[in-house]
Amino acid sequence: MNKFSFLRYLLRVNGILSGYFYKILLDISDAFKKRNLKNVNFEFENLVGKNLSDSFLGGVNLNGFDLHEINLSGSDLSGATIKRGILFKAKLRGADMREIDLSEAKIWDADMYGVDLNNADLRGADIFNTDMKSCNLSNADLSSAFLKNNNFEGANLENAIFSDTKYDKKTLQTITDHNAKLRLKEQGILW
Repeated sequence: MNKFSFLRYLLRVNGILSGYFYKILLDISDAFKKRNLKNVNFEFENLVGKNLSDSFLGGVNLNGFDLHEINLSGSDLSGATIKRGILFKAKLRGADMREIDLSEAKIWDADMYGVDLNNADLRGADIFNTDMKSCNLSNADLSSAFLKNNNFEGANLENAIFSDTKYDKKTLQTITDHNAKLRLKEQGILW
């Protein structure tokens, strides 16, 4: 139990907060929305299902964090690190994720429409059933990534690296950039 959970527990047990007021004061899901969170230490925060949309999180370290159902739509995560993070059903629509480290991350059923992933590190990432329409993945490193049942329609994959990337036919069919499709076939592994 982290210190915030313990504080909530103490306040509930002592009857200081209950019902409606407890929810307002200690359980607000969008408390970080539209904030500058660059220097925030999230070590003791549970970010599952939180709304951090339109926030500045440039350079923040979220290595290994469970970010199920988080809303980061429109947020600036440029240069952030979410290595080995879990992004199941995450909302990332329109986020600035240039030069982000998402290596070995689990990105399943996510909404990444229009995300800027220029120079992103996606090595070894497991990307499944994710909408990546109109994403900018130019110069992104997808080496050894797993791509299954994704939609890359209209995505910019210029100079993306696909070395040993495992992909399925459905994902390949959605890639509209002819040169990127050829590179994926040459460098990747159909599975």
